[in-house]
Amino acid sequence: MGAWGAGSFDNDTAMDWAGSVQSLEDVRQPLVQLKAVTDASEAGGALEIDADLACEVIAAAETVAMLMGRKIPDFPDELQQRLVGAGEPDSLLYHQARNSVCHVMRSSELAELWEEAAAETGVNEWHAAITGLIDRLNPDIEFEPWDPEEIEQKVGQVLQSCAFCDQPIALEELFLMTLFDASNKAAFDRGKWLHLKCLNARMHHKHMILDLKFDPDNLPDLDEL
Repeated sequence: MGAWGAGSFDNDTAMDWAGSVQSLEDVRQPLVQLKAVTDASEAGGALEIDADLACEVIAAAETVAMLMGRKIPDFPDELQQRLVGAGEPDSLLYHQARNSVCHVMRSSELAELWEEAAAETGVNEWHAAITGLIDRLNPDIEFEPWDPEEIEQKVGQVLQSCAFCDQPIALEELFLMTLFDASNKAAFDRGKWLHLKCLNARMHHKHMILDLKFDPDNLPDLDEL
């Protein structure tokens, strides 16, 4: 697969794909190809998302995020320039992009390669990157934060530092993980505050937590995905 890193364009396959894109239909093509693979799997075939296709899907999804106004710092400048005037992605392309990222994350050769690469350190940088990509693909919906008093009433004192990186957590990124000792009836549960990307970086790809948000006025047509 050549050189590779955790970012959406940190591999030769993604950069080769980026160099070939001229239109929104080119952006859509890896997502259409992935749908053919998943449809064949549902019809009784094996689900085989190879690493190259997975890399193109992630790059295509990142391109959709860029077109939504969520450009990452290392997005290829030439690709952005070629898509100037292409307009915003239509509803189907947007939903295809996010759904395809979920498929790649759950079941792909790329995910397995990253599991192997992270075996020694126990920290999977790609998982953290995919968590960020999902967030960039989420729709703009009104953010309604909990009041600190409400949180304290429900779950106790809010300690806004991450249990993994020990850095502060913004209210819009505040997650609570509760652990329950199921081996002992007398045990108490314990809660830990965290960044979702920090948690996902320590999880197996099949168990990563997807923070998917939905716009009630633009729900996906499941028959098209």
